[in-house]
Amino acid sequence: MKLSPLLMTLAVPVLCCTTDRLTSGNTRVVGSLLAERQSLPLVYDVENTGANYAKPVFPAFDQLASMWILPDPFRSFAGGPPQLSFASWSRRRAEIKAAIENYEIGAKPDPSDVDVAATFANDTLTVVVTRKSNGRSLTLRSRINLPAGNGPFPAVIGMTFFGSGGTGSLPSDIFTSRNIARIPYYHDQVTKYFASDHAGDPYFYLYPEYHVGNGAGNVGQYSAWAWGVSRLIDGIQVAARQGSLPIDVSHLAVTGCSYAGKMALFAGALDERVALTIAQESGGGGAPAWRVSHAIEPNGTVEKIDNTNYTWFMQGMRAFSADNVYKLPHDHQELMAMVAPRALLVTGNTDYTWLSNRSAYVSARGAQETYRELGVGDRFGFYIDGGHAHCNVPAVERPVIEAFADRFLLGLNVTTDVEIHPYPDLEYQGWMPWSLRSDIGQLLAAGALTADQAAGLSDKLDAALASIAAAKSTSALHQLDAFVNQVNGFIRIGALTPEQGAALIAKVTSTRARLGA
Repeated sequence: MKLSPLLMTLAVPVLCCTTDRLTSGNTRVVGSLLAERQSLPLVYDVENTGANYAKPVFPAFDQLASMWILPDPFRSFAGGPPQLSFASWSRRRAEIKAAIENYEIGAKPDPSDVDVAATFANDTLTVVVTRKSNGRSLTLRSRINLPAGNGPFPAVIGMTFFGSGGTGSLPSDIFTSRNIARIPYYHDQVTKYFASDHAGDPYFYLYPEYHVGNGAGNVGQYSAWAWGVSRLIDGIQVAARQGSLPIDVSHLAVTGCSYAGKMALFAGALDERVALTIAQESGGGGAPAWRVSHAIEPNGTVEKIDNTNYTWFMQGMRAFSADNVYKLPHDHQELMAMVAPRALLVTGNTDYTWLSNRSAYVSARGAQETYRELGVGDRFGFYIDGGHAHCNVPAVERPVIEAFADRFLLGLNVTTDVEIHPYPDLEYQGWMPWSLRSDIGQLLAAGALTADQAAGLSDKLDAALASIAAAKSTSALHQLDAFVNQVNGFIRIGALTPEQGAALIAKVTSTRARLGA
């Protein structure tokens, strides 16, 4: 297994913080060798950088292998070794997108079939989306709150029913005090949140081939809502180019809470023009991994595939209820990972069991590891606390949200490597044995292992992960045993300390338990 140069940088600490500027193309952190070696984009100027890749051919449901861990975000559905270079991430991200659309929310329509016209007047942005193939149109209107001055201003897009706040459930002064424009996204202009029949919704007038609910839905509302956010961003770009709307389109954020937290997460994951995604208390179908919720929470206590809203998600996802959830080729740590290398902050609220906060924590650890492997671990954060109302932001949480806004909307150099949670004893490592890649990379970078020793461990790990992905548990257990034997050998010869070896073995032991051993 070839060791990625990205993994070899993971042991380099980020030494922060001073107040310095960040450009949209450079993640410079003063004093950090990692930042000097990695200069990954903070945002893109297109909706989907992987649009030209062919979609994977997914097997029939009864041919899907059961996977008892969180799927490896860097391993292609086609098999083969994980692709660990950042250059390959766009292709892999496109594969994950295809899986999410295929199994969960239905297709997000290709924007090449629409024309977008926009005007900004009397503080209102009007976006007319016309479908080329049938001539039908949909109109989005948003009353934009601009700061005083000439701009251009960064902006936050808040998921909402009504009103003109434009910050979702986040306190508006976080943004007004920073001269950040506020743009409400009225999701009912696309498809209605409360409705028994969606046939008359504007989106389904535009796309009559799509249906939701009633047992025959081939698309979910989260696909439609994410499409609507993208078309709103199209309109913002059009009006900004015209000179009528002073918005900095390279510094856009999306946010929402609860059902709208899911909406924000899907919108940010599926549109790479979003620089910052803040998914607040999103619950099942958002940050929590479907597998983990099923495995660790009693039925009926949290939102699972068995009991979610099947107008939000496509009807076909019902097939993955109960133990069939392990057949799902992806999971929601990968939905969050799709935001990378752009910034993502997710929050939870332990006062509300339904939100599946423990699963959100495990899933967040998986997303965090993906960001680490890409070399941008400080662009992801999670904050799971309690003691406040649903969708309320307590005072202790505000500085974290402010830091993400400061760094990713204003370009200030502040700390955004955040992991706040109440679960010190909740086991998560067995869900993500692929995180051992980072551990091996750190040991190599620290000089504890030679390149050959690290490669030997990596080869055994990759063989085990390939077996797990193919549901060959017996082979995987043997390969994990070989990994442990080699670690013990390195301890005996003094290459690894007992403590270093024990940390690696502990992860393997946890994974063996996940596989039923």
